[in-house]
Amino acid sequence: RRRAQREMLYFLLATATTSLLLAPSAQPRWAPTHAASPRSALTTMAATEEFAISKEIKTVRVFDGDYADDICDEVVAQASVCISEKGTFSLCIPGGSVVKALASLSADALDYSKVHVFFANEKIPSFPCISGALEVTQKLGIPDEQVYGVGEGSAAEVALSYTELLKSHAAIDNAGAMPSFDMMLLGTGPDGHCGCLFPDSAEIKATSSGAVVLAGNDERADGDFIAISMDVMCAAKVVIVSAAATARAPMVAQALAGNFGPFDCPAGMVEAQEETLWFVDKESIAEFDEFAEAVDGDEE
Repeated sequence: RRRAQREMLYFLLATATTSLLLAPSAQPRWAPTHAASPRSALTTMAATEEFAISKEIKTVRVFDGDYADDICDEVVAQASVCISEKGTFSLCIPGGSVVKALASLSADALDYSKVHVFFANEKIPSFPCISGALEVTQKLGIPDEQVYGVGEGSAAEVALSYTELLKSHAAIDNAGAMPSFDMMLLGTGPDGHCGCLFPDSAEIKATSSGAVVLAGNDERADGDFIAISMDVMCAAKVVIVSAAATARAPMVAQALAGNFGPFDCPAGMVEAQEETLWFVDKESIAEFDEFAEAVDGDEE
């Protein structure tokens, strides 16, 4: 019954978030549904539950415990299809626990020589994202020259040079208005930030401007940073948004219910071109469960 409640609620909410700004290349909520990806036939998930917020918006998977292996399963499935179809796989990653999850990838899961890794954000001049990523990619056998750090310079200089890289790299689809990664992994904060796009910041307010990489300075990012724009996040083919633990429960409820303003919950704004997957656990989905049950009770 609970799954049925969720699916009905999400259908009702599909038209309730029209205040959000869509990236220029993002699929509108009312667009025709994409055909199922062939990679879906390759993957068997260990989730305890799975439900959809309409086919055009978000799929939510609820796990009982750690889901690092499940993130890896999705990466392998998407990468396998991309490498088979076009010979490369472009993966955009943040730092932190989401990258650490990739350490669970097996050495023989992919042809890692075909994988190209890019960054959703980076702090300057400490560069923790690429430092953490290299610890994983080198063990997997991804060539260092295919792990594209943001380079040296001021945040403004790096934003310009990284923009040019993303707009010209052969592994990234640039047929549309925005560079389109094959897959993107995003972590979240309890405040609703993803990457280095913080609530009500100048960077999230640049959504729909056509910017690719943004330079910023924010104490929430420990100073200077660069971040890909929401336009680029929404141009990705597949995005996994990770949000676990009790501290994120209010944000998850807000994001999935669409109960937020134009710029105060960046994570809720992410809508990939083909599939947006939210990975949550029982603790982080708890407040949304309460909300769903309350709405279901009102409907009855």
